[in-house]
Amino acid sequence: MRVGVGLALMLLTCYFTQFVSSENVMDVGVESELSYLDGSGIIIAVADTGIDMDHSCFRNTTSEVGEPNVFHRKVIHLNDSIDDWDNIGHQQFRHGTHIAGILACDSLDKSDISSISNGARLVVQDIVNENGWQPPEDVTTLLAESTRFGAVINSWSWGDNTINYTERSKMIDKWTNENPWSLVFVAPGNTGNTMLEPSNAYNVVSVVASNQEENESLWQGNSHGPDVNERRGVLISAPGVQIKSAEADGQKNTLNNGSREMTGTSMAAPMAASFTALLQQLIESEYGYTPSAPLLRSMLAASAQGINGNYPNELQGYGRPSLDSFESDYYVHDSYFLDNWTSIIEERGGDMAGLLSNPWNGSGAVGPFLSQNDTWSRLFAPVKGEDFEVVMSYNARTIDYDIDDLRLIVHTPDGRFAIDDNIGNSGYSQMYYSSFADPLSYNSSNETTVMVRLPASEVENFEWLKVEVVANEIYQGERNGFLGIEGDKIGFGLVATGAKNLTMNTPPDITILEGPKNGDNYTDNFSVKVLVDDYENDSFVVVFRLVNSDFYVEKSGCSQLHNSTTILDCEVSIERDIVPRPTNRDDWRFEIIVADNNSSVWTSPKLSNLTTVNFSIWWNPPMLNEDNLVPIDKPDLVTKQNKALVLGIIGVVLGAVVAASIMFRGFEKRVLDDVPDPFREEE
Repeated sequence: MRVGVGLALMLLTCYFTQFVSSENVMDVGVESELSYLDGSGIIIAVADTGIDMDHSCFRNTTSEVGEPNVFHRKVIHLNDSIDDWDNIGHQQFRHGTHIAGILACDSLDKSDISSISNGARLVVQDIVNENGWQPPEDVTTLLAESTRFGAVINSWSWGDNTINYTERSKMIDKWTNENPWSLVFVAPGNTGNTMLEPSNAYNVVSVVASNQEENESLWQGNSHGPDVNERRGVLISAPGVQIKSAEADGQKNTLNNGSREMTGTSMAAPMAASFTALLQQLIESEYGYTPSAPLLRSMLAASAQGINGNYPNELQGYGRPSLDSFESDYYVHDSYFLDNWTSIIEERGGDMAGLLSNPWNGSGAVGPFLSQNDTWSRLFAPVKGEDFEVVMSYNARTIDYDIDDLRLIVHTPDGRFAIDDNIGNSGYSQMYYSSFADPLSYNSSNETTVMVRLPASEVENFEWLKVEVVANEIYQGERNGFLGIEGDKIGFGLVATGAKNLTMNTPPDITILEGPKNGDNYTDNFSVKVLVDDYENDSFVVVFRLVNSDFYVEKSGCSQLHNSTTILDCEVSIERDIVPRPTNRDDWRFEIIVADNNSSVWTSPKLSNLTTVNFSIWWNPPMLNEDNLVPIDKPDLVTKQNKALVLGIIGVVLGAVVAASIMFRGFEKRVLDDVPDPFREEE
């Protein structure tokens, strides 16, 4: 492939535009509880003209450049197999250093240039020498290298001057289909017309440029969609006009700190990659795992704010990303969630040949991985005053295969539904009644990042919304039960905003604060004190019982209904509560049972029970001479099987799980006639 000519045409605008200085590389409004996000701990790979490593943005200390390695402040690896610096006289000199500054600049001299992901570190792949651009024929070698160093995000601002889906486009899609933790950001070009390769690969993030003015607009020089395959092509927009970043001087020991401004999609792509480093850091810090490329694409689309319309289109994609969407309630699901993604890739060989030869069935990941006709669903509670928005993304196979049809559907309690990517000029999804139409009868858009958006006014009175992912048509590959190019299963990433996940009800928690200890012997009154906490703040009923191996005694005076977390102290009088039953024995224990009243479309009541250690009761009738009494010796009672508990207590426990509401009403009538029903609807 002849890369040089295409790159010259794509990037020419970057070098012959006059600029006005901008204060920061990108201002995305990082504030409030997300202000800690700076890309720390994230590795970004950049393949470009190289890097001026002695620049203040990148060198190890104020006086030392340092050697690229895992201990270096900024550059953990430099691939210098083609070249070793951003050298004077090379094609597009200064381009790579400028992009590296957008991705990770953290200036030692505290200048006015700083990346929003200034805590990130870099894998630098220098693919330009005195002969021009020299990317490897097999670009998956670049992606395999970045994977070895833990980089999910790759920034590529280059390509050929063709709109065709090329072999390079295919290589990217093949790699990302086999390795779901690889995401490539690509500049579509600066021609003002149809986007260029490899930004037309199905699984990349193609980024067009916008300005940074108050009245934001798209840059007129953007190459844009639809792509040659009639897909939107563009995923998002990012600032790419008059971007100030690091300037290379081409010298290796000047300890320079210069800056320059450049314009073009070459700047917008690393801008978006830098922002995505914050999203990766957000998931890693709050959820403890590395997000897959499908989840990151979903989050990018969900975060985006429209520039020329509040709907996805071929000029802006979903719009410009912002962290505002993740300041409040949101939910993410990642089929590829597992503890150590790099080990999966290493075990499979680490390169393209190895991944193809050693397919993965998704073992160890949370899933689900859907085969044809499989479904996945979740219920959400709308947040009052907020639009409900859900985005789902998945990787596509190469152009040699039909695009899998994974559908996103939102159902409402009144029998309506919205289908993915059916968004009008209003910015909201069209609603249909399921009694008149089947959601799957509506044509797929052939997009692999899709959205449903419903207005707050439409959903705020609904108790729930059901989000469903349906594997409508999935390629039946040669490897049954596996993922990847020739598999028959597919994973996805999903993010929902303006909603709370309606998780299944959890049982109430019982904690003993004070109570019997091993060896305790009671002769009169004694008690147990417990803390009962229901995490969903449900009302609940508490039952106390004294049990032994032969029978149980319900402590009715302690059984109560409660509306919130509470501390309960149950006192027992032997003479009042146990006598005339057989009293003197050493296998007594307390049984505390709590049942909540959480019952809805998505859940059912839950019950907890807790048993204390054994203790002894020795009670002397007041009218008898204590000196004439001899303790009953029943050593076998400690080891007897709990027949009465199995037949009595556990039976009641199981019954309560099946019909907790009956249990509630029964206790109310039998025990607490004077307590009003806490579950009655208000007038």
